[in-house]
Amino acid sequence: MGDNQLMTAEEIHAFGVEIVYKQLQQDGWVIDSADVYADLRSEPQIVAKKEGELAFFVVRTGVYPGRGRFEEGQEAFNTLVRHALAHGASCYYASVGIANADAKSEEEMSLPVKGAGFNIEFDGLIKMELPPDQR
Repeated sequence: MGDNQLMTAEEIHAFGVEIVYKQLQQDGWVIDSADVYADLRSEPQIVAKKEGELAFFVVRTGVYPGRGRFEEGQEAFNTLVRHALAHGASCYYASVGIANADAKSEEEMSLPVKGAGFNIEFDGLIKMELPPDQR
């Protein structure tokens, strides 16, 4: 793969947000905002509406063989869900995995080379909710 430049963690995250953004649009969501620089502990990366539902979307992106993981902890989870509820919104989590499609080996699949083709793993959204007694 030579001297190709690797994507930064911020670029990997932004790429995942873009993937989810495009999927939401295809699924009929109207995007109100998308912010790849949002505070991961307290703010959604995407805010959208569909059929009267306002929703906040939390996106995490990982590189092969991993997938995006919510690693900020329970307090951050609670903060995000309560933030959504305070705005009358639902809260969803999107885990994205990317793999270098130009790779010639298993090891190279884990290299997020700028400008490379990528295989995307995204299985949909998971609703983030708190038990009723914690809202």
